[in-house]
Amino acid sequence: MTREDGAPSHAAEGATPDNPRDRLKGSVQGYQEPFEPVGLEDWEAHDNHAAISAAVLRTMPRIARAWRCSDEEMAALLGLELTTYRAWSSDPSRAALDGEQRERASLLLGIYSALETLFQSADRQCRWLHHPNQGSLFQGRAPMEHLRHGGLYALRELRAYLDAEQQGGFA
Repeated sequence: MTREDGAPSHAAEGATPDNPRDRLKGSVQGYQEPFEPVGLEDWEAHDNHAAISAAVLRTMPRIARAWRCSDEEMAALLGLELTTYRAWSSDPSRAALDGEQRERASLLLGIYSALETLFQSADRQCRWLHHPNQGSLFQGRAPMEHLRHGGLYALRELRAYLDAEQQGGFA
């Protein structure tokens, strides 16, 4: 049974429904300004670069191990000098990534997540990254080689490629 507004009516008026979604139905009549501007001072991630950098440097060595990458390779993928990567990996609280390095980390996390979705076994993920691929993006090179030589642009390309593949695209 439903009320005039289309919301379900309950057996006893005034009774609280058991389902949280049912409790919310009909409670919001409308919102006139759905895209309320947020000032920079209200943006939560504004001054959180140190925490983000530390989290990245705790995570990237694990991804490097899963992908069988050397410290040199992971440092290059992140746009860091090897000595800096090693120092920050050993003490992530000292890490201070710049904007481009945070973007690289974000792309690497997206690539990692996509590979986890596409290939259930870690061995298959690693094999896909390190073996030659005939796809037009790779032209017979391994995806990891494409990343090593292509910089930030290659990270963006591979992320887009894997996102499309997850959607039934073109890998």
